[in-house]
Amino acid sequence: MDKNPFVSQAVESVGGLAKTADVLGLRGYQTVQQWIATGRVPAKYCAALEAASGVSRFKLRPDDAALIWPELAKESANV
Repeated sequence: MDKNPFVSQAVESVGGLAKTADVLGLRGYQTVQQWIATGRVPAKYCAALEAASGVSRFKLRPDDAALIWPELAKESANV
C-alpha cells in the first residue's frame, strides 16, 4: 500500500506531530507518527483532524471514506 501524502500534509497543517497529538487528545506523538508511516488515520480521528487541518477526511481515507460517511459523499457529489 502506498503512503497517503495527505496524512503528512494534515499533520504539518496542525503544527507537527506533538501538536496534532495534543489537539486530538492522544497520549503521545508516536500514534500520529504511525499514521504517517502507514498513510492511514483511524476513522474516529478523521473528522477532528479535518477540522484542525483543513484536509478533507476523503483525502485522509480515500479508499473507504464514502462507506464511512455516506451522507458526506452524497453532498460532495452534488458540488
